[in-house]
Amino acid sequence: MESKNNKNCSKFSHKKRFQKPQFDHKNYTKKTFRHVDQVTETEVGISEFLSNLEGFSGVIKARYSDFHVSEVDPSGAVAVLTNTDIPKEEKVIIDYASLEESPIETLPQNIWKDIREMVKTNSKESVKFDVSDLEKEERKNLHTKVKGIFGNKIDSNTIEEDGKKFVIFKKPTQGSKERFVWPEGRGDYVHFILYKEALDTMTACYRVADVTKIRPSFITYAGIKDKRAKTTQWMCVKQVEPWKLIIKTKPIRSIKIGNITFKDTPLKLGDLRGNRFKIALRNVAAENIVIEKAIEHVKDNGFINYYGLQRFGNDKEAPTYTIGVKLLLGNWKEACDLILKQKKSDDPHSDVGKAKKIFAETKDSEKAFNCLNRSKNNCVEAKLLQGLAREKDNYVNALENIPRNMRLLYLHSFQSIVWNKMVSIRIKKYGLKPVENDLVVINDVFVENEIGVDESFVENFIDGKDEQENNPEIHKQKQQVKALTESELSKYTIYDIVLPLPGYDVIYPENLKEEYKEELGKYGLTLEMPKQSVKTYTLSGAYRKILGSVQDLKWKVMKYNDPNNSLILSDFDVLRKIEEPKDIPDGKFKAVILEFTLDASVYATMVLREIMKIDTSPSAQVKLNDYANPSDDSAKIAVTNGSTKEEENVISNGLMHNSILNNKEKMEEFKRSIYGDTTKRRNEEEEDDKKSPKKQKTDD
Repeated sequence: MESKNNKNCSKFSHKKRFQKPQFDHKNYTKKTFRHVDQVTETEVGISEFLSNLEGFSGVIKARYSDFHVSEVDPSGAVAVLTNTDIPKEEKVIIDYASLEESPIETLPQNIWKDIREMVKTNSKESVKFDVSDLEKEERKNLHTKVKGIFGNKIDSNTIEEDGKKFVIFKKPTQGSKERFVWPEGRGDYVHFILYKEALDTMTACYRVADVTKIRPSFITYAGIKDKRAKTTQWMCVKQVEPWKLIIKTKPIRSIKIGNITFKDTPLKLGDLRGNRFKIALRNVAAENIVIEKAIEHVKDNGFINYYGLQRFGNDKEAPTYTIGVKLLLGNWKEACDLILKQKKSDDPHSDVGKAKKIFAETKDSEKAFNCLNRSKNNCVEAKLLQGLAREKDNYVNALENIPRNMRLLYLHSFQSIVWNKMVSIRIKKYGLKPVENDLVVINDVFVENEIGVDESFVENFIDGKDEQENNPEIHKQKQQVKALTESELSKYTIYDIVLPLPGYDVIYPENLKEEYKEELGKYGLTLEMPKQSVKTYTLSGAYRKILGSVQDLKWKVMKYNDPNNSLILSDFDVLRKIEEPKDIPDGKFKAVILEFTLDASVYATMVLREIMKIDTSPSAQVKLNDYANPSDDSAKIAVTNGSTKEEENVISNGLMHNSILNNKEKMEEFKRSIYGDTTKRRNEEEEDDKKSPKKQKTDD
């Protein structure tokens, strides 16, 4: 008999997937909204502050529009979306008749001469060229370059005869299919700026890839940006027509693409200096003098360079570092079980929630995977279930189905919790001055064993093989460190001191070696962190400065009345000429607007923690975010914060007090922004299709 869960899953046909769901008024039941147990700061080693200055209360990320992140490239340029125009086509006109010598390295002179003659005389005779000695990529380039020179005057395709490969060049036949050929002379790599709202970087890549009909792994980026924020970053893809990036992504409301350029080199993971942040802290309760002292201290003295809570996932039932430990120990089945574990925070009505339930009850990975619909290509659980279905009980091979960068995040999460705990011990034990046996880097190389993760741990990700040319990692350089002697202490400051992230190729400071040994021992690991048979799960280690610094910090105080109004403008707002939010001198609430730059892999939430002296966990922040209607106890979201008693308060009328559904005027505006004028949109899309270039055929 078919299980209830499987029956529900089977209802989702391909056709129904895109139909607008009908609201069932009769069977509608109110949902209970609550936060479950989440990892706390102290549990991941975040415990110390640099100063004893008075902090202040305020809400971090009350709305995702309160947090803006813009990438800073290696030259120091900040990513800003300034235009969404399709670049003017710069066609390179080549007079093939004037080219006596073959301009293509892999094309012999005699073949070049025959092709020119065929085109010139409109001969119907084809030109056959033995390419058995050429690699596939070389053959592909040959097709592209010949087509780039002769355009639609020639067709080419690869055939195989008697075990040999030949390229056939011939005049196109009437009605033959044409295919776009990348213009000769233009850079192969399309670099562009991607602006997104409330999406993580990997999901954004997946959506862009879906509408442009390319593999997600072909899109490269320098770093991963926040999900709950408005962010701007550079991305790159090889030989994709710019009009597709601009026009085909228009229906994706949360994404805008622009500032397209062409380059000869791809964008690689780690090709960034840092990030520029613009942050609004709401409902700040402090005198301006207190705010000023706190901010200026961080501006002058920096902050403890902790890894933020985002590094460790949101759920205490299966934090990411626990999965990392299982991978490091080679406990493959236990790692899989943790990834697929049913948690209180899972939505039982979601794709993933249903699939997890089926797997927990039946251990049938194929059945659980087939239950997935929308999540089949863009979540960790789906990839793992697919791998288990294919590999059966071979757990290590099944894990390989999860993209390598995602698996590395689990390992780095474990390194991060150990590092956090060690830096807290170092500061409590020795203070804020260099001491004997502290470590400093001596070769000016600061490339951490990371993959460009900023501010958010990735729960959704892109699909794709781990192809180095399409998804390159940071080029790692070995850092060299030395232990300080007593005579050298005066030459260095606390800002020079580093601590190691555990690995087989790091030096541990003698003044903390026992602490590292004890902490690693809790997880069944040793200081040596021996290499594993599976290379992916072997960590060489790296070093990280114990204090971070803030660059170009600016701030202001602002009063406001409506908690739903934006307090800072995004790139896209500026592009649309949205009016700058104004200070209301007699406003009911106070906000602090901050703007600053941080190095890559440094957490803005740790800067805010040092300024405000507050707990940055979502559990703590959500308690502060009902300030506009404090008397309505029924509207408060319940939070479990390590207590034994779990509160479950239902939101009044099924809605938060500040929900857009409670504001008729805003709801109408929202509906217009979603649905708009469908006739006008259809006409625009038809006009866009007319503008798209024709295609020429090329085969291999």
